[in-house]
Amino acid sequence: MLRRRIPTANSLFTFEAVARLASFSAAANELNVTQPAISRSISGLEAHLGYPLFERHGRWIKLTQNGDKLFRATSTAFNTIDSSMMEIDQRQENLESITISMSPSAVNYWFIPRMPLFNKKFPGISLNFQDYGKANDGLTGNVDLGIRLSNPQEPDMHRWPFADEEIIALCSPEYRTTNGPLDQLNTDFDHSREISHTFVEWADQRFGLDEFLKSTGLQIPKNSSFIKFSDYSSILHSAIEGQGIALAWITEASNQILEGKLVPACAQVVKTGRRYHILASNLTPMRPAVEDVRDWLINQMRLDRKKLQKLFKAERDQG
Repeated sequence: MLRRRIPTANSLFTFEAVARLASFSAAANELNVTQPAISRSISGLEAHLGYPLFERHGRWIKLTQNGDKLFRATSTAFNTIDSSMMEIDQRQENLESITISMSPSAVNYWFIPRMPLFNKKFPGISLNFQDYGKANDGLTGNVDLGIRLSNPQEPDMHRWPFADEEIIALCSPEYRTTNGPLDQLNTDFDHSREISHTFVEWADQRFGLDEFLKSTGLQIPKNSSFIKFSDYSSILHSAIEGQGIALAWITEASNQILEGKLVPACAQVVKTGRRYHILASNLTPMRPAVEDVRDWLINQMRLDRKKLQKLFKAERDQG
C-alpha cells in the first residue's frame, strides 16, 4: 500500500514543491516552513525509499531519474485532485437548496421511493427535509414548502391543494390471503366467530379504528388482537411485514399500495372532508426552483391518485 511506501503524506507535498520550484528555499517559502525542515523531510523520504531523488551541487539541485519519474506521478495526481475538488466546489455552488416539511412517514414511504425521479428531474437541487409532528406543526422561517392538513384561516400562507384526506385499512397481500378481508364479516357473517384479525394502531392516532368502523359500518371480529405503536411509521412497517391491519392515509401509503406491498383490507375508503395543502409563506417571494418542486409534488400525487383509482376499480371488479 502507498502509505507503507512513504513516511508521511506531507513528505510527498514537500517533494512536489521542491521539484516544481527546483529550490529548497523557494519550497520553504511556499509551504511556510524553514529550509532545514524541508531538507530533513526530503532526506527522510530518500532514506525511506532507499534512493536519492535530487542531485545536490551547493544551492543548485537537479532531479535524478527516479526523482523525475516520481515528480511526474505526484504532479499529475495533485493536479487531478485539485481539478476534482474545484469541480466539486463549483457544483456545490450551483446547487440550490430547498427545505420541505413533511411528516416522517410521508418522507419515508412517499418521497424516498421516488427520490431517483426527483434527482433526475432536478439535478441542480439539494433537498433538506424537516419532519413535523403535533409538537412542531408550524412552518418555520427556513422551510420553503410544507405539506399539511391546512386550516384555511391560517394567515401569511400561500396554499395549493395537494390531496383529499382519505383513510383506508391496509395489510400485506400474505396477511389478506391467510386471514381474509376485513369486510368478509358482512358477507360471511355465519362464520364470523371463526374469523379474527390483528389491528395495528397508533397510540396517538387522530382518526382511530372506532371512527373508521363507524364510518364504514364494519365490525371487529371476536377474538381479535391489537398492537399499538407510538410512531406512525412503525405501523406501516408492521403492516408491510404482515403483522396486521393498519389504518393508513393514502397521501402517505400510495406508493406502498401501487408497489403491491400493501393491499386494501376492505373495499371501503373513508373521506373525511379535509384536504392536504402544500403551504409556503407569502411574506417572501417564491424562488422559481421552489415553484417547480411544488408543481412536481402536486403532479406526483395526481399521478398516484389516477393509478390508485384504476387499481381499486380492478379490485372491486374482481371481488
